[in-house]
Amino acid sequence: MKYANVSVKFPKELDRELERFLEETGIYTNKSEFIKESVRRHLVELNNEPAIAALRTEQLLARAEQESLSDDELQRRLDAFRKRVDEENLSEAVETAREDTAEEFADHT
Repeated sequence: MKYANVSVKFPKELDRELERFLEETGIYTNKSEFIKESVRRHLVELNNEPAIAALRTEQLLARAEQESLSDDELQRRLDAFRKRVDEENLSEAVETAREDTAEEFADHT
């Protein structure tokens, strides 16, 4: 597996808290392992969030319009999203996002 180097700056208090956690628990061998696992878990959590799925779907549709994706390619990508999210929650999140956007637009006009 190839790795990328990522530089992260933490506030000193957060770094001390992380160091203390690692020292007290011994669950992770070092900060890198803890951070990698934290990012993995957070990505899973975000990918399961209906609002994030709705945003990704909307962006996919917008890109499809700009890039002229074939219907088959668009359908393939949408199907991949559907496998990862609850359809009902996704539909509700899309509708809520559209209503919020419409209200926000109306407030600015």
